[in-house]
Amino acid sequence: MKFVFCLLALLVVVPSRAAESPNWNSEPPPAVVVKLAEPASDEVVVVINDNAFGGNHAGLFAGSLLIDPAGSYVGVRGEDKSWQGPTLADYARYQTLDGPNIRLYRFRLKPEAFARIEQRIRASGFTPPLFCAVAVQNLLEGVSPFDTIERTGWTSPTALGGELDMLTQGEVAAGECQKVDATAC
Repeated sequence: MKFVFCLLALLVVVPSRAAESPNWNSEPPPAVVVKLAEPASDEVVVVINDNAFGGNHAGLFAGSLLIDPAGSYVGVRGEDKSWQGPTLADYARYQTLDGPNIRLYRFRLKPEAFARIEQRIRASGFTPPLFCAVAVQNLLEGVSPFDTIERTGWTSPTALGGELDMLTQGEVAAGECQKVDATAC
């Protein structure tokens, strides 16, 4: 009987307190300094949200074209009637809702390599939840300078970031890694 009474009390108290919980999608983004240049017309920018174990999300810009596989950015931002469409700075700021650990990997591509990635983006379909990094990695797979990146059935945003780290370090770096304030990773 004591158990039933406690259960009934919870059923009354918990819903009455639900209004006090934050609405994450309607709160303004945290005050974050975003100093990112928008992607050049021949540039691929991979955005890694690394605010949880394994990472939270991965997305990609090819020039001004965004692919946000299994993401909520376009749907949430599209609710704002004044929104002008995706930009790298706005997308990076949106990712900081999860925390400050956002890395942007920037690569300038030759025209034929850029065209292949752009075509893959346009041909891509639905991405199920938890497969954002898989979708991004498979878009890059085998296209220069991503020759070392292989097609995968599963990866995490953090693991994809590790693959891209190898392409942005050393004397023969193919690209660069930035934080949202445009400083080096």
